[in-house]
Amino acid sequence: MTSFCCALLAVVSVFDYPALQPRHEAYKAQMLQSIRSSDALGMRMACMKAVEVFPEDPVWNYNLACAYAKGGKFDSALKSLEKAVRCGYRDSRAISNDADFKPMSDMKEFHDLLDLADKLRDVSVTSGPLSAVNAKESSPNSVIIGERNLLWDFDKACFIAKMELDIGDGGGNSGDLYLNRDRGHSSLSTKEFPGLTAIRMCAEARAKNLDLDFPNTAFPYPVFGNCSRALVSGPLWRSLPRALVTSQAFRLKALSHFYLSNQIWVFPVVNDCPPLGKYGDVFASQTPYWIATEGRSWSDQYYLKAALEVSRSLKPEVKKEIVARGHLAPTVQTIIRKSLKGVKKDDDYLTSKAHPTAFPANGLDMAKLKAAASSLTAESIPPVVTINGIAIGETKPGEKPEGLPELSYVSPCAWAFVLRKPETTRTFIIGVKGENVSEFAFSVVKGPHSAVKVELLAQDVAKVTLNKSLMTGSSRIDVAVFGKSRTSVWGAPAFVSFAVLDPASPYCDPVLLGAGNPAESKK
Repeated sequence: MTSFCCALLAVVSVFDYPALQPRHEAYKAQMLQSIRSSDALGMRMACMKAVEVFPEDPVWNYNLACAYAKGGKFDSALKSLEKAVRCGYRDSRAISNDADFKPMSDMKEFHDLLDLADKLRDVSVTSGPLSAVNAKESSPNSVIIGERNLLWDFDKACFIAKMELDIGDGGGNSGDLYLNRDRGHSSLSTKEFPGLTAIRMCAEARAKNLDLDFPNTAFPYPVFGNCSRALVSGPLWRSLPRALVTSQAFRLKALSHFYLSNQIWVFPVVNDCPPLGKYGDVFASQTPYWIATEGRSWSDQYYLKAALEVSRSLKPEVKKEIVARGHLAPTVQTIIRKSLKGVKKDDDYLTSKAHPTAFPANGLDMAKLKAAASSLTAESIPPVVTINGIAIGETKPGEKPEGLPELSYVSPCAWAFVLRKPETTRTFIIGVKGENVSEFAFSVVKGPHSAVKVELLAQDVAKVTLNKSLMTGSSRIDVAVFGKSRTSVWGAPAFVSFAVLDPASPYCDPVLLGAGNPAESKK
């Protein structure tokens, strides 16, 4: 069976791979279309093109072996499979059980390759795509990440850093990483947080601007990061968080992965929200993948420090469990939102008081925040809710959308729609899921309540009915979904956002109207 798992590459320079991501996506789309239409030749041609571009990628060589086998070209299949094994594809059980290789199952050469995969299973790859080595501290509490420490994951569209730290018992901020992506413009002093390790990219990465703006690297330890940059001029002006839900929404694949693997990011919204934004809140959607702060440069510092305070206030054994689950970012989000000064009682957490588009300056009750973090136990870790799917009530079978799509993006914990159809009443069925969740809550946390009705159809399914005529100007409604276990409080929100556009309003986002993408962000 053709493999769709990620390809981790570092053939010429790992820093070249972000630019090659679109070609990988194109070849993958061609291959999948060929598989759906039972076109063995088309599948083989797509895989051959991919191997020409990514010659040492174990996954593409494996896919090519599958394509050859499906076409009865067994000698070529064996050669490509051997290349895949030597490049790092060494799961002999998966290879043996792959239906594409069933016609070869009696061949001695095929079983020799299974033996080779077993023999090499625990042998380090010394060259090619899987040959990255662990980075270590270059100076106390500082690590420089270079080409030899990075892989590129095409599946998640991000780098993967290989590194090793001595974190002791994991108390305080030991094992936490700090990453600044504005080249020190709003850099945190790590001395305030003993145990915190600063990460820097090597000179070659900086020369390619891979250390700027949007997060792009997965790490094996918790990450706390910030960037105080924005595109502040031109018709497509926007902050980093607004770019991530509009012109750069393709990056949500990586950002959602970071969120669910212990990365906490903080960005200012600059002119996209009050008090600096003269047009008010101009976001068309919201996600839990970062903390957006009111104001411009340095406004991110307050909430970055608050997130680090949560981390070091956790009991070491509780933090270890949270990190093992990949839920540090949702846990930090939960505690910070519950610790906002306007959140006076438990019920306030399910309202707009806890879920602003941008968090206010000095908005936290720090004593409450520390107490919430330090009192957390393994049993009271809040669960994470993800969106299982959304059905649009007015969609007819086989109907093809005209013009710009209504669905802006889909991600595990955030979906966004722009309501472009003329119908006044719109209906959406939202399904959610969460591990160890005993109860879900669906709540409107943004927009006019008179314009939206939420009805529970089942514990994990809700019907949302919208009246567009009551959504004036360019505005939005956010429906947040929460989950809790029998021993926890409500956890971090997942968001479903619905926006309407009015080109006659004082501001209407040109990107959502179909304009091009903005250039690189600037201070």
